[in-house]
Amino acid sequence: MSAHEEIKRATDQIMAAATKGDFGLFITLLDDGVEVFSEDVPYRFDSKESFLGFLQSAAAGAESTTISFHQPSYRALSETTGVINSYHRLAATPKGGGAPRIQCGRTTWVLAKHGSQWKIVSAHFSQLPKE
Repeated sequence: MSAHEEIKRATDQIMAAATKGDFGLFITLLDDGVEVFSEDVPYRFDSKESFLGFLQSAAAGAESTTISFHQPSYRALSETTGVINSYHRLAATPKGGGAPRIQCGRTTWVLAKHGSQWKIVSAHFSQLPKE
């Protein structure tokens, strides 16, 4: 299987689970030293541990959270490096009910192959401009 096919397959598996609210595979594929820029905070997360702490606190008030990708682009830069760009839609339903909070934005992931497994080594999430 080519690097492009492997990257697409790994991402498709992550998103199939995340669309159902299961972020376990996403968390597994984050590299321990991942760097993350997020739309919600004015600083960079410089490890998997710090980013997961943020995700847990952000999801604490939600009954359920789902994310989906739209128009993803998969590029293999080499046999061990790839980039994914996509629009995303994040929906978080508050505990106790109510209308979900919807965020739409852009996502960029940089992946590196470690042995036989692809890992997300850098991620950037940004909101779409409000009209």
